[in-house]
Amino acid sequence: MLKNKLIHWVELYQSKPLYGARLWFIIKYYFPFQFLITGSIAFYIERVLQHRINSLFDLYKLDSAFFLMVVFVGPFIETWLFQWLIINVCQRLFYKFSERICRMLSIGISSISFAAAHYGNDPYYPFLVLDSGLVLALVYYFTKKEFDANKAFILTFLLHTCWNLIPTSIHILFL
Repeated sequence: MLKNKLIHWVELYQSKPLYGARLWFIIKYYFPFQFLITGSIAFYIERVLQHRINSLFDLYKLDSAFFLMVVFVGPFIETWLFQWLIINVCQRLFYKFSERICRMLSIGISSISFAAAHYGNDPYYPFLVLDSGLVLALVYYFTKKEFDANKAFILTFLLHTCWNLIPTSIHILFL
């Protein structure tokens, strides 16, 4: 049963090459750009404003529970709350507007609330994750439009997991 669903999903994904090209473009070209932008903002905040950005790594002991929380549990909850729930609720609230306005409002509210939720770490931290929230909202919205909400949730969750896995692994292994 699961194998048949997986095969069906792969066939459906391959039947929409334009979407696959769009998604690959986001992953291939946005990640380096995002790290460059985030690094530039962090450099400005730490050097020019003379403010050390506190991260989760400074606040908690690094162990396997922390790793699971940051890499798997956190992205699952955030994807459910900030992409799945907010975008679906916004689409139901703003359905009377044009599709373009509904899309802009739902993606914008999702991105801003995602960034605002990261305020607890540091007052400047939301500026570092606003673009991440925007990309995750875009990926969820367009995947949902092309496929369905379940596949959009899974894809956004996996992208968010990879996003958190990279700096967490680097920090645990090298710092």
